[in-house]
Amino acid sequence: MSNKLSVVEASKSSLIEYHSLRDTCGLLGLGGRGRLCLTGVDRISFLHGQITQDIKSLCFGHGAFAALVDAKGKIQSDLNVYHLKDEILLDFEKGYTQTIMQRLQQHLVSEDVEIVDPSEFYTLFSLQGPKSPQVVKNLFPDIAVPEKTWHFSEVDNGDGSVYICRRPRFGSDGFDLFVPESIQEGLRLQLMAGVELQGGSEVGQLASDLARIQAGVPKMGVDMTSANLVQETGLTSSMISFQKGCYIGQEVISRIRTVGKVNKSLCRLSFESLPSSSGQTNAALTVDGKEAGTVTSMAKIPGQNTQMVGLGYVKRAFLEDFDSLCLIGNEGSPVKVQILGQPSTTGVSG
Repeated sequence: MSNKLSVVEASKSSLIEYHSLRDTCGLLGLGGRGRLCLTGVDRISFLHGQITQDIKSLCFGHGAFAALVDAKGKIQSDLNVYHLKDEILLDFEKGYTQTIMQRLQQHLVSEDVEIVDPSEFYTLFSLQGPKSPQVVKNLFPDIAVPEKTWHFSEVDNGDGSVYICRRPRFGSDGFDLFVPESIQEGLRLQLMAGVELQGGSEVGQLASDLARIQAGVPKMGVDMTSANLVQETGLTSSMISFQKGCYIGQEVISRIRTVGKVNKSLCRLSFESLPSSSGQTNAALTVDGKEAGTVTSMAKIPGQNTQMVGLGYVKRAFLEDFDSLCLIGNEGSPVKVQILGQPSTTGVSG
């Protein structure tokens, strides 16, 4: 990771979008995220042996959050996994399609499984914010809105199914909608009208990053990389099943759980002040001049009392005794850092 870090700060236009996510509802276009589908009679047993979650216990309409790890227990990607009627849908961060495809295909031997990229045929919209359930109810009055996170409902409109998944992303409520490309423009306009009716707006990357960092949600490729053990991410309770059978990386993960500890952990952080006025800051955390960790994301949160929050790895030796934890700003002055807790897959409200 770089020794310099860009601080995410709201622009005038992104401020409106940020408040939509916090107070009403925002519409995000997430078509750039990666998606893969697994079909074939062995799809469930095969995937069960590849990822950290218990896929065999998932029934139709349910999903889970999981990780794909290598034999050393290091994370290759995080995954939203959904059990569709005749296939399993994987949703993940942009840029990881080839990595995941190659990894899964590498372990296919004689199983009846086909792995396909549905991006040409499906896109993804997301409604995020406390009023997102009302937008869904108004637009789809005849369906049962999924009540639990990672549960979904299927709507067949004649041009293909729309999958409505309860998937909070920024510490409030939220839904991901997987939509056929053939109807995506018409449905986007309907979603936008529904969002505006609730006082919300369309949301871009800057506002999303502000909300994500404030909610303590790590991003693959930014806060988590293939250099990290999955248990360093702080997402163990939501990402790993310790009751399931064998899968790649399980031996290392189980050993860490029973007899060992990770050397560092991803944490939610707050900063006493802005470390730099230039928009960039040093990323290194220190305690009494000793290297104590690395900041991976930082944001200046707008409001009456401006907050500086972020995510970063703190070494084990300083996790319990962090009173002297600080970040040295560009001008050489120390900025006190407080550990707020562990990160979250769906976000911490506040």
